[in-house]
Amino acid sequence: MRIRILKGTNQIGGVFTEITSEKAKIIIDFGEDLDGVKRLEKIEGLTDGEPIYDGVIITHNHQDHMGRIDEISTKIPVYMSDVSRKIFETVFCFSKTKGKIKRETVNIESGKSFTIKDMTITPYIVDHSAYNSFMVLIEANGKRILHTGDFRNHGYKGKLLEKTLKEIGKIDVLITEGTTLSRKQIKSKTEEQLVEEIVEKTKSYKQVLMLMSTTNIDRVTTMQKVANRTRKTVIHDIVLTNVLQLVTQQIPNAKNNKDVYVFLPATNYIQKDNEEFKQFIEPYQDKIAITGEKLHGNFIMNIRVSMLRDIERLKLNNNVLDNCCVVYSMWEGYKKEPLYRDFLEKIQELKIDVYDLHVSGHADYTAFNQVIDITNPEAVIPIHTENKEKIKEFTDKAVILDDMEIYEINS
Repeated sequence: MRIRILKGTNQIGGVFTEITSEKAKIIIDFGEDLDGVKRLEKIEGLTDGEPIYDGVIITHNHQDHMGRIDEISTKIPVYMSDVSRKIFETVFCFSKTKGKIKRETVNIESGKSFTIKDMTITPYIVDHSAYNSFMVLIEANGKRILHTGDFRNHGYKGKLLEKTLKEIGKIDVLITEGTTLSRKQIKSKTEEQLVEEIVEKTKSYKQVLMLMSTTNIDRVTTMQKVANRTRKTVIHDIVLTNVLQLVTQQIPNAKNNKDVYVFLPATNYIQKDNEEFKQFIEPYQDKIAITGEKLHGNFIMNIRVSMLRDIERLKLNNNVLDNCCVVYSMWEGYKKEPLYRDFLEKIQELKIDVYDLHVSGHADYTAFNQVIDITNPEAVIPIHTENKEKIKEFTDKAVILDDMEIYEINS
């Protein structure tokens, strides 16, 4: 078998990996770069020309892993979770780039193997900041390759990692994300510890606004736990409200819990009279929190940077945010982007306190040790990283590749 990292040995996000057996050739993930710049690089046999690939597997619904899905030739099957697809499409219906995925996809489920020619492929659910994220085991020609996708062991599903890895057993090659390799190697906080931090920092505030990813379902659970501890009403914005209908119904939401409300931002890219959006709004008409008793007093609400005008209105015109703070619960790197930088500067101009309280969605050093120790690979290839050499601190089996370099698995 042969492995080639087409892109991603020197960057985080926008990573795609080629794996070739005697009869099959596949790609794992096909996303956009994290800087948000559209780079429509043509890839012969994948996006252009006669197809040479037998399938593309998407590990999860983050833009940097599946954002270029519509560029893939429609002659090439794309495998991904139906739930991941629906979440991706729901979020993008509320964005400037409205629209659904234009191509068909084949549903995959955790623990259920499928074949592509002589390859047997098994996805396994893994703890990450995107719902229904998978690591992928590829077996062919007597060899076993494990592609971790993005993973961690400190979220609410973190304990699954050890069980899953033991089920997979020994492998020949590990292809692992290395997002945190460029950071100081410390043990990450857990989501439960994050709850404690947020409670402690925000308990004296009446209103708490959580700046967070709409698809980070673990963080929604954390938000609910904070609300329970501080006796605050929970309000989800209309995007998160709809996303939650696609995932586990164990999380309180506007449909299954009478005490959870919905905020409809005035700044969404929503044409409220458009038939396309009625399905997202009409089921929640009686739960929409407007200026009044549902929005006054103690509450915790998720926000996005596109809601700045709403926050200004609630603060300056309606006096709803009379004792408020913002919890920034996202990757620190986003603060370098003008959209986030300008948003946070404006929040501070409004005299609203900001607290950085976050837990990474990516593997820390304990997770790297765990996956290497349990699967005992003959080779470890780091991707999705800006410091690939650091993997050598975890194993003497490290294989450091450059983009487009081929690694042959010895027979």
